Amino acid sequence: MVLSLPDGTLSGEESDHPNSVARSGDFPRSAAVLARMRSENFPVASRILPHGLRQHLHALYGFFRLVDFAGDEAPGNRGALLDFLEVDLRRAYQGAARIPILRALTATVTECAIPHEVLVKLIDANRQDQRVRRYRTFDDLLDYCALSANPVGEAVLHVFGRAEPPLIELSDRICSALQILEHCQDIAEDYRQDRVYLPTDDMRRFGCGEPDLVAARAPTRLRGLVKYEVDRARRMLESGAPLIGRLSGTARVAVAGYVAGGRATAAAFAAAGHDPLGRDVRPSRWRTFVEWGRLSVLGGAW
Repeated sequence: MVLSLPDGTLSGEESDHPNSVARSGDFPRSAAVLARMRSENFPVASRILPHGLRQHLHALYGFFRLVDFAGDEAPGNRGALLDFLEVDLRRAYQGAARIPILRALTATVTECAIPHEVLVKLIDANRQDQRVRRYRTFDDLLDYCALSANPVGEAVLHVFGRAEPPLIELSDRICSALQILEHCQDIAEDYRQDRVYLPTDDMRRFGCGEPDLVAARAPTRLRGLVKYEVDRARRMLESGAPLIGRLSGTARVAVAGYVAGGRATAAAFAAAGHDPLGRDVRPSRWRTFVEWGRLSVLGGAW
């Protein structure tokens, strides 16, 4: 179910709108966006967290997913929707947002002192998705993750009052790793949108062509490439896991859940023979729970 916005809302009639071209678009309702938390690889806002913290994490998740919808799924002029989201994000910081999900974000950015420049990076990442369809090197992909994934972790650290530079650096490793694992899960889905997040240099090294990305089952060469990328993401995840030991209380529990989801996802790839085309690679809840408990106690040790 989507909520249609009046043409005037997106038409550029607002004096602060960056564009003056008429346009229209749809955004999903808040409940539909938040329902997608259940399909994530990691627990977004565990019920064991206090209600106020869960509300802040829900607000952030709603914003992240709304931006992804505008950049990945929305019909029509996605660039215009992203422009409007940037305008409404600025309004959210002023307490005057128009989109319900952005209105819900106002209390979070105010109470948690989340800088505007952190959240606007997610919009910039989706703008990049409209013009960049391939990444040649792994470093190029990491530059994209710096916009599309790392601000998520930084925002979460602000929620817990621990957005300190050394901790943000560790969080960036975790978030980039989680993003790469998700890309490996969604190879076929991304390719159907003419996007490839496997570095083209790596594809060439393993002898993979783009038709391999939509085969009924991953050929051996693609399974080798996926294993290579998953192993690289897992090592990056573990290099960031010491963040857990630097945290305490609810922050420690929440971040341990994110890392646990990443570990469980890497294990799911191994169980599927690193074939995300012939199998639905999803982390098991049991493995996530076990890893979560281990990380919460040991503080990120493998």
